[in-house]
Amino acid sequence: MGLHTSQYIRNPLSCSALALAMALAVGATPPVTAQAPAVEPHLEALDSFAPYGRQYALMREELARYSALAEGDQWRPLPKGQTLSPGMRDPRVAHLRSLLMQYGDYPLDDHTDTAAPMDEYDARLQEAVKRFQRRHGLKEDGLVDQRTRERLNVDPARHARTLAANLKRWGEMPKDLGPRYILVNIPDFSLRLMDRGREQFRMRVVVGKTRTKHQTPQLATRMTRLVFNPVWRVPPSIAVHELLPKGGGALSARGFRLVNHRGRAVPFSARNIAATRRGTVSLQQKGGPKNALGRVKFVIPNSHAIFLHDTQSKHLFKRGQRAFSHGCIRLEKPIEFARRMLAEQNGWGEERIDRMVHSGRTRAVELEQPIPVYIAYWSAWVDEEGLLQFRPDIYNRDNPGETSGKETDND
Repeated sequence: MGLHTSQYIRNPLSCSALALAMALAVGATPPVTAQAPAVEPHLEALDSFAPYGRQYALMREELARYSALAEGDQWRPLPKGQTLSPGMRDPRVAHLRSLLMQYGDYPLDDHTDTAAPMDEYDARLQEAVKRFQRRHGLKEDGLVDQRTRERLNVDPARHARTLAANLKRWGEMPKDLGPRYILVNIPDFSLRLMDRGREQFRMRVVVGKTRTKHQTPQLATRMTRLVFNPVWRVPPSIAVHELLPKGGGALSARGFRLVNHRGRAVPFSARNIAATRRGTVSLQQKGGPKNALGRVKFVIPNSHAIFLHDTQSKHLFKRGQRAFSHGCIRLEKPIEFARRMLAEQNGWGEERIDRMVHSGRTRAVELEQPIPVYIAYWSAWVDEEGLLQFRPDIYNRDNPGETSGKETDND
């Protein structure tokens, strides 16, 4: 097998010429002559940022690669057509192979001696497509359908802007994240527990909706406390606009109650419901199996009132795009996560945690050693294997002048 171009291309000045040579090698039609969109001088602007290790350095190299591709004239989008699948013969296959070479997913070697005809979708090309899909958070099925084609056709100039935006965010991160920390990546809808540079645990998460007021913020804080069977103190906007219109009877059946400023329960009367708008009466839901926050909440002090928690809407974790919350972060595996947070805390073994969860009683547990938590917005990054990853810019923070992602509805 030949070298992947991601391992080969390190000199940005030669990138355009090499990409053109690759396109010609696989028999692609001559490139259009229109000049690619101009790219801002990202490299000069980033010189002030201190390096943050191997991954940061590789990100800068990828920025140089995509900037060079954008400034050249050999890049062309893959034309529309039927889904490309292994074994097919289609004139667009040669074009697909060229794109994957330019992106670093197809091996850079002598294609003509050993490979299938230029228009045949062979096994080597299938592996390259799967690699591309893995780097873009897509289903790794080797099928070049509409979603995969759309990602293939993101022009290099836009990728360069995305990389520059993410490098800036990386530069704003603390230089030392600590030996053990939690990293939530909003566009990747993921949470990772890291320990001395190694991933110890990973799970899917649900983040805030794309609507501005519900977006999950970027922040650096610490996890200080867990709460089993938490009480949900409903934010006034959610209470007034989403829950109270359902009626007091339906809410009471789900464990909700109205509470006055003295902490006493009051009836679901028109007067008390009106008082929720003024903030003198609040809506609360008792802890237990029906609670919207689930069985456990993880407290991370911050000015946005954001926290991590269990959820009743487990089905949402099966979706690829998971921006459904009002800003807080919902966890796919909250009980296992709680066990890991309390693993080194005396008296909190798995059996005690399970008993506490199923008791229905609300109980707060302070962490003896608070753990750093970083909620980041990385729509592009280099992973531990050295692969450049891209995810959709769901909050439109990379290219704010362009159209943002589609609005999602809360379940």
